Amino acid sequence: TVLGEEVSFDELGGAMTHGTKSGVAHFVAQNEYECMDYIKTLLSYIPQNNTEEPSIVSNDDDPNRLDHNLISMIPEDSLKPYDMKGIIHSIVDNHNFFEVHELFAQNIIVGFARMNGKTIGIVASQP
Repeated sequence: TVLGEEVSFDELGGAMTHGTKSGVAHFVAQNEYECMDYIKTLLSYIPQNNTEEPSIVSNDDDPNRLDHNLISMIPEDSLKPYDMKGIIHSIVDNHNFFEVHELFAQNIIVGFARMNGKTIGIVASQP
């Protein structure tokens, strides 16, 4: 190389580099089957075109359910960290959250979920 450094092709721009450092890759899959699973899941959340509404998915999760564990998930001391992903999982339908950019920017959470069957997008800080 011009600078005399040894750099592999993966370090220059492999999937993991773009998933963890540049943020260009929203998902990093181990193989094509896992990649197809990511694609299928993502497409289940978004409409087929800009004039269509996202589908409403029926489920058996009660939209009025209470989660008494929520009160203990956030510490009283506002300077203490806590797991926002746990909170997200506890409030969305069937505890399913599909995270985008899971490997990039560990201080922010971005993804899709459903509440009462309706698709929602979530952007949250991970304190």
